[in-house]
Amino acid sequence: MTTSLTRKKANPLVKFLCNLDLLIAALALIILTLITTAGVFKRYVMKDPILWQEEISAFCQVWMVYMGSSVAFRTGSHVAIEMLIDALPEKLQKFMGYVIDMIVLFVLVFLLVKSQAYVAQVFGRSGRPTPILRIPYTYLYGVAPYGCGLMIISYFVSKYAPIFTKSIEVPENEVNEE
Repeated sequence: MTTSLTRKKANPLVKFLCNLDLLIAALALIILTLITTAGVFKRYVMKDPILWQEEISAFCQVWMVYMGSSVAFRTGSHVAIEMLIDALPEKLQKFMGYVIDMIVLFVLVFLLVKSQAYVAQVFGRSGRPTPILRIPYTYLYGVAPYGCGLMIISYFVSKYAPIFTKSIEVPENEVNEE
C-alpha cells in the first residue's frame, strides 16, 4: 500500500494576514504618490495648495517605512555587507551569523521599547492631534513599536522557520493505491 503525501494549500486568511504589512506598505505608497501628484498639480497649476497634503504624506511615509521594513526583513531584502563574513571559515561564518542575529535582536528590541515609551509619553498623554485633520499623533507614530515587533518576528521566522519545517517533495505522477 502506497500513500501519497500532498502539500496543504495555505489558508487564504492566513496568507492575507501574513502579507498585511506588505498590503499596508503598498497602499501607503500608492496614496503618497497620488496625494503628492495631486498636491503638485494643485499648487503649481491651479495656484491653490492642498492644505492637508503634508499630514497625509507624513502618515503614509511613516507607515510605509515601518511596514515595508517588516517585509524587507521577511524577504531578506535589507542591505547586508557579507564580504567579510564570506571570507571567514565556515564554522566561524555560522558563529558570526548568530552574533549578527543577536545584534539585530538587541537593536530591534531597543527600538521597540524606546519607540513605545516615546509614543506613550509624548503623544499618548497629551492626545495631541495634527493641526488640520485633527488625527491623533498616536495613529501616526504608533506604528513604530508594532513595526519593530513585526520586524523581529519577520527576521527570525524567515531565518529559522525553514529549520523547523520540512517541505515534502512528492512526484506529480504518484498515484494513491489502496
